[in-house]
Amino acid sequence: MHNLVIIGGGAAGLSAALEARKINGEADITLIGNEELFYSPCSLPFVIGGHIDGFDKISSNLVEICEDSKIKCIICEVTGIDTENKKVLTKEKGDFPYNSLVIATGGIPFRPPIPGIDNDNIFNLKDIHDAKRILERIPGSKKAVVVGGGAVGIEVAASLRKRGLDVTLIEYCENLLVKSFDADMSSQVKEKLQEEGIKVITGSGVDEFMGEGGVTGVKAGQIYEADMVVLGTGIRADGKLAEDAGIETVKGAIKTDGFMQTNINDIYAAGDCTFSVSLITFKPTLSQLGTSAMRQGKAAGANAVGGYAIVEGVLNSMVLKIFDLEIGRTGLTGEDTKTDGFHTVVGKIKTTTKASYFPGTESVVVKLIFNTLNRRLIGAQVVGKGEGVAEKIDLCALAIQNNNTMENLMKLKYCYTPPLTPIDNAIVDAAENAHRKTLRIKEVRKRRF
Repeated sequence: MHNLVIIGGGAAGLSAALEARKINGEADITLIGNEELFYSPCSLPFVIGGHIDGFDKISSNLVEICEDSKIKCIICEVTGIDTENKKVLTKEKGDFPYNSLVIATGGIPFRPPIPGIDNDNIFNLKDIHDAKRILERIPGSKKAVVVGGGAVGIEVAASLRKRGLDVTLIEYCENLLVKSFDADMSSQVKEKLQEEGIKVITGSGVDEFMGEGGVTGVKAGQIYEADMVVLGTGIRADGKLAEDAGIETVKGAIKTDGFMQTNINDIYAAGDCTFSVSLITFKPTLSQLGTSAMRQGKAAGANAVGGYAIVEGVLNSMVLKIFDLEIGRTGLTGEDTKTDGFHTVVGKIKTTTKASYFPGTESVVVKLIFNTLNRRLIGAQVVGKGEGVAEKIDLCALAIQNNNTMENLMKLKYCYTPPLTPIDNAIVDAAENAHRKTLRIKEVRKRRF
């Protein structure tokens, strides 16, 4: 009987276990997690903000989920991996031998080495326990500072504001969401946060967390008063177990191939602890998203018990909702294309979510980035109020996967009804905008001769 051990009970680990069971009904599968609850970390800011009424709405019992699929679930701490004797070592439950192993140890929140970082009431938001501590602190607070203008920082800032706190968001870079969106698109998020009463400070690093014992303020050029601080300073891959066992890592992230296998036979890895590959540049990249974790986990679990599954690469598609503003992206940003040496042409348009005359219509901005040399779509960003951003991003992701060009998108056969869409499709219009620019570029080149 094949013996599979999985380290980690998050999205990647549980996906690996459930997929392995589907592929091989006879395998002996053991999942080792460090907590009894299973939940999506992406839901935590929305419990903090009161959008979701309680943590019980987002969590399930991990042991029960596993038992329903005849998977053993052990809640304990893993202390090491013995690759020579093929054993997982734990602190309390002894050793677990394996024929194949999946490592899904996730990520660790980064706590920057800033004076005062160890003061009370300075929180990360990694798990449900962090979220509960933040929620417990809110009634005793009036002013909150959020450090970091990435997805987590922005969502937490919005949630704290919804709870009635005076919120300041501090971001070191000049723009919010700098790794995921271009400045012309993320600026609309900054405007929305300010519109909702959040003070947004960009281009300023934190010098010190003030106070003795409990935090009283944050020094970032000037001092911003705070009863509580939430850090949204990013996640680092937790590949220490793997690295200590001799498994190849780069900057803490585990290297895998398209089968999610590491450099050691029969050992696979998935989720936030791994490197992924960009589907466009084919270069290593981090993809610390729930969707990537699930896909990688499924592939790792299937392959670990004799199945055949491949993860071709990632596009890092994501979507956020900040108050009533939706923002999504997929593929490369304009900054990415400069770094990777692409020549590009951009199609950008502003349109409406419904027919302009229909009640409740809102504006939406679509930005498409094409490779000038072959006119293929390589990136997309959408910002707008109302609904429909996620669907547009998914459509663009499919177009990138299928190597669609601006001419392909101009020929998109789309639907129309006034309560849901305008008669002109936003993706088609943006592609046509890029096509017109391409024609002008050709004319300019001709005139030179």
